[in-house]
This record gives sequence, C-alpha cells and structure tokens, in this order.
Amino acid sequence: MKRSAGHIAAVAAALLAGSCVSPHQSAVTDVNPARWDSRAEIRLPNADTVSLRDAVIFLRCNDRFAEDTLTVRIATVTPDSLRFGEWFLLVIPHPKGPAALMCEAAIPYRRRIRLTQHGDYRCSVTPVRPVRGVEAVGVDLQQSR
Repeated sequence: MKRSAGHIAAVAAALLAGSCVSPHQSAVTDVNPARWDSRAEIRLPNADTVSLRDAVIFLRCNDRFAEDTLTVRIATVTPDSLRFGEWFLLVIPHPKGPAALMCEAAIPYRRRIRLTQHGDYRCSVTPVRPVRGVEAVGVDLQQSR
C-alpha cells in the first residue's frame, strides 16, 4: 500500500505530539538583573487538557538580590484569549549556609490546576516596584500528587 510522504509526515507529527505530554513542564524568560521593572512574558504550550498540575513561580537571582518578599502581578491569557490577573506575594526562602553567587527560589503558586485548552497559555509576571538581582523568572508545572 502506497502512502504519500505528506500523509506519513502528518501521522508521525501527530504521534510525536501525543507522546510529548510530560508530567513536568517549565518555561522561563530572562529579565534585566540591574533593574527588573517591566513585564516578563512566559509562554506555556499545552497539549494535556485533563491532568491536574501544581504551578510554581521561580526566580533565578544573583548576589545583588536582597529581598525576602516581592509582590508581583501575574496575568494569564488562555489560548482563546480569556484573561485572568492577580497580585501575588512571593515569600523568598533564604538558603541556609554560605551565600551563593546565584540561587533559585521556587515559590508555590497554584495547586491542582487544569489547563483545559490546547494551545499556548501566555503568562506575564510584573513586579510592583523595581527590583535588583533577578536574572530570570519562570513557571514550573508539575503533576499534582
């Protein structure tokens, strides 16, 4: 039975897309470490519309970061353009022991969420005031337990 190359490529792409659903997904964007004061856009592609996941906001910081709390505005746009925004207080845990040149702080954001649509969810994180020492901000989605 002969099949066109386009048909085979389409079937292969569909199989790959179906197998790429991971229980763990991260997306990150760089920000200005000298003065983060603008919106950081994060794109989260979604193919899994049934799993429950936990969302964690993480910051990659250098030694100039001296905050113990940071208020940010988190705004999310769904693939069909619905919008949701809220203020969120990030409580930054300080590591025990000697100070590192770079650290990563992970702060739980939402538990047991379901992304119900296929496509790209766009999330923006904006600090309410300028902050020094943050090099990157991201969202980490993990399978709920």
